[in-house]
Amino acid sequence: MSANSVKVWDSFTRVYHLSQLVLLALLWYTGEEGIFEWHFIAGFTLLALWLTRIFWGFAGSQTSRFANFIKTPIAVVNAWRNNDIARPHVGHNPVGGYMVMALLLTLGLQLATGLFSSDDVFSEGPLYALVSDDIAAFMVSWHKTLFDVLLVLIGIHAIAGILHVVRGDNVIGAIFTGRKKQQMIAQPTQIQFKNGLIAICIWLILSAVVNYFGLNFSSY
Repeated sequence: MSANSVKVWDSFTRVYHLSQLVLLALLWYTGEEGIFEWHFIAGFTLLALWLTRIFWGFAGSQTSRFANFIKTPIAVVNAWRNNDIARPHVGHNPVGGYMVMALLLTLGLQLATGLFSSDDVFSEGPLYALVSDDIAAFMVSWHKTLFDVLLVLIGIHAIAGILHVVRGDNVIGAIFTGRKKQQMIAQPTQIQFKNGLIAICIWLILSAVVNYFGLNFSSY
């Protein structure tokens, strides 16, 4: 641990970023290959991760809370005009905060539509039987479309991260280490952290519960 670095992300937030990418990749592969048992397992595990992230956005560490990085539209416009988004931030800058919310909203909708989806042959989501065939077809269509939207948003997010790295703000490295250079952080002692292991345990327990009930009501 470098004496010239400061902690900016707790362990759960780092695990969330990396696990989300792995699970999305697994969902894409299993969906393309028709491996629906593992598709459901990955989907339920990601749903539990998403729910835990929403909880952590209210009860987690300062840099992970929505209130810390979701600003008013006026504040976002001013940050853009003043080129504030190009300057290093402890967590997400005002524009990045809206990107995070767009990702979370799109991911939540994509996961929700999957619960009602069916391929009309082998697999059905756990809530498929609760809706009509027309609604199920609608859900399938949006389930596929929202995944494409997710890929676009992730691509934009990744490009923005690379631009920050080029400018000297290693936001990508911070996802792995949880730390940034001391000179990049203003008043680092004011950052308040919660124990990320609490959220990780919640995710693991919730994953077991969601997978248990989800798989019992799904068919593949």
